[in-house]
Amino acid sequence: MHLIGGGWADESAWTGRFVDEARARAGGRPTIAVVLWAPTLAEGEAWHADYRDDLAKHDCEVRFVQLAADRRLDASDLVGADGVFVGGGLTPGYHEAVMPAAQAIRELVADGTPYAGFSAGAMIAGDVALLGGWRIGGVEVTQERSNEGLDDVTLAEGIGLVDVVVDVHAAQYGNLGRAVAIVDAELVERTVAIDERTSLVVGEQGLVAAGEGNVYVCTKDGPHVQVAVLGGR
Repeated sequence: MHLIGGGWADESAWTGRFVDEARARAGGRPTIAVVLWAPTLAEGEAWHADYRDDLAKHDCEVRFVQLAADRRLDASDLVGADGVFVGGGLTPGYHEAVMPAAQAIRELVADGTPYAGFSAGAMIAGDVALLGGWRIGGVEVTQERSNEGLDDVTLAEGIGLVDVVVDVHAAQYGNLGRAVAIVDAELVERTVAIDERTSLVVGEQGLVAAGEGNVYVCTKDGPHVQVAVLGGR
């Protein structure tokens, strides 16, 4: 799994790893299913060029699956994909639209198909998904712009690809504080917060950071929260 913390830039250093894995699985030029959500199909399609431009640098076929308020992901949308890329936007919208096909995604990943989640796509990837929110018990734990339309920090069942809660835009939006507070409040045992232009690669080698920034791993240590930093490369 490749969990990307958001941020638009030349992402070749880390999306390239995902496409390389898809190419190895395909035995040639891979087909990437790019799953996007927006309130309307037209709004979502306006983002297609940005995603196509980035992924096409790695010589792959990009196949968009555009979801909307009235269009949810179906297992048939992913047939023939050598890699699944779930994009960014409003996390509760992605969660509602993608979860109907969560079992199909888990089966693909278990069979060796790589998954990449960009921002929202990373936040919903875990056993427990972080949907948003900026307060816990009435106390601010991140800035309001990270609320995703929610006041209280909200967790829900996720796709089930990794046993950790994922936060994104860590340094850029101040969301590391939210990741720490979630563990401190004992809502879950472990969180990771990923910087923009950075990915957390979860595989046989454990947790590896790639890209320009850091990944922060937050765990409970007695009365305190311990934060370990994985540097990108």
